[in-house]
Order: sequence, then C-alpha cells, then structure tokens
Amino acid sequence: MKIAIMGAGAVGGYYGGTLARHGLDVALICRGPHRDAIARNGLQVTSHWGKFTVHPLASSDPAEVGQADLVLHCVKLYSNHEAVPLMRPLVGRNTRILTIQNGVTSGQRLADEFGWDRVLQGATYIEAAITAPGSVEQTGPTARIEFGERDGTKSERAESVRKLLDRTGIQAEISSDVTAALWTKMVAVASIGTLMTAARASLTEVLGWPGGADVIRTVMEEIVAVGKSKRVAFPPDVVSERFQAAASEAEHFRSSLQMDLNAGRPLEVDDLLGAVVRMAREAGIPTPASETLVMTLERFKRGSPTPS
Repeated sequence: MKIAIMGAGAVGGYYGGTLARHGLDVALICRGPHRDAIARNGLQVTSHWGKFTVHPLASSDPAEVGQADLVLHCVKLYSNHEAVPLMRPLVGRNTRILTIQNGVTSGQRLADEFGWDRVLQGATYIEAAITAPGSVEQTGPTARIEFGERDGTKSERAESVRKLLDRTGIQAEISSDVTAALWTKMVAVASIGTLMTAARASLTEVLGWPGGADVIRTVMEEIVAVGKSKRVAFPPDVVSERFQAAASEAEHFRSSLQMDLNAGRPLEVDDLLGAVVRMAREAGIPTPASETLVMTLERFKRGSPTPS
C-alpha cells in the first residue's frame, strides 16, 4: 500500500510520519524549506506517543510519487484550486482520496475532479504545529480522524482505510453521518476561530470580555441555521455542547486561522465562515454576526506581513 500525503505540513506531516513509523510506504508532498529539511534529515516528530524520526520520500512534485492507494488530502483550503489538479498523477483506478480539510466544501471539490467513487470526506481533531522546517510537534492524547461515505454507508473501502489508519498515535473511526460531523466541527472552528482571529485575542480573553460568549453563541447559531437549511442533522443541543467543550479547554484552544494571520500567511476564511455566509445569502438567511467577522478579515485573506 502506497500512501501519499498531499500537503504534509503540521497535520499531514504528523499523520504521514506516524504511518511511516509503523512501516507503511509513505510519500510526503510539500515544498520549500520544510521539504528540503525532510529530504536532508528526515521528518522529526514530537508527539504524545514519543519522539521519532522517519525518512519517507519528500517531494514537491506528485508526478515523482506516482499513483497511490490512498491520498490523504491536507492542504489549506485556499490552495485547492492549485493543488487538486496537481494530484492527477497520484490518482489511479483504485485510488482512494480522504480529505481531512476544515470546512464542508472540500469533498465536493475533489469529487468534481475525480468522482465520488474515489473520494471520502473526513474531519480531524488534532493539535499540531511545524516548530522548524522538517520538525512537527503534536500535543495531547487526541489525533482523531472521523470520516465516511457521503451517504452514511459503512463501505468496504471505508473500512479498509480505517484499518490502514488505525495505528498507535492515530484514532480512526467511520462516521454514520459524515456531513453532520463536518458541520458540527464547523460550528466551533468557524465561530471561535474567526472571532479569535478578528479580535487578535485568545479564547480565554474573548470569554472574559462583556458579551464575548454571547457573540460566539450567536455565530454558532447562525452556522446551525444555515446547516439546517441544507438538511444537516445536527446532534441535539449542538451549540451548547460545542460551546461548553471549547470553554472547558479555553486555555489550550488554538486557532489555525489565527496562527496563519500572525504569520502573515493567507487565510482560509472564505472556505470556513465565508462559505457559511455565501450559503446564507443564497438561502435568504440573515447572518449579520458572521458577515461582520468575515468582513473584518477581508484585507488579510491573501496574507500580510503586518497583521496588527
């Protein structure tokens, strides 16, 4: 089995490194100093399950990797327009593509290119960061991938991917409603992450401000309203549950959107809360709090060396 990690940054690098540690044939597709460092010295991983170094193929060219049995799609959402067509050399007749990008639009984008018969959708729950070129750090006991077929069936191909991923250091599970899982994650990620980024504040600071908790809940409710217009079957009390879960871990809550802003990188806002706002407009659903947050980050969407 050959596994290609498309976008082997922090999250993709951790999962690819862990699979390589377990002896699987893994290729990391990444670029720049990160790729160069991996090619020279291997990928160095620090995790809840220990430190290790692996030496998989690291390439910026999918054609160098060739067809894979599984492609784990981990690039930033704003890179899909460039990255998805570049994946063609990786995809053969029996290739399975599992996207674990944030948001709810990634599966359809990949299916438009390669067909739903090759695509599985998933959400990942993990804290990981690139600490230096060629080095990835994962923290906490959770590195979970929840994925499945868009119709909720437990297919043979989904089970084969679960068995492939289910190793020490990865918790893989098949969802009976992956659409609901993706939207449920969006309720927290798009609301809290965008507010933290727009406010240039930690979650602890936001919760300590007058009205901070109310703004989070308002944006969450707007996301749920839009999801329900798409017939998403949210879990009961999803807003209360997602809010309480985040608040209980406020001191350790991190937003990848905020980290990208602080580093001057482009932002995924158009494909997270921005996607919710677009759907809301199409459905005639008012989302004033969400629109305000998206507008606040408009000038930083393409990256900026001076976000303050």
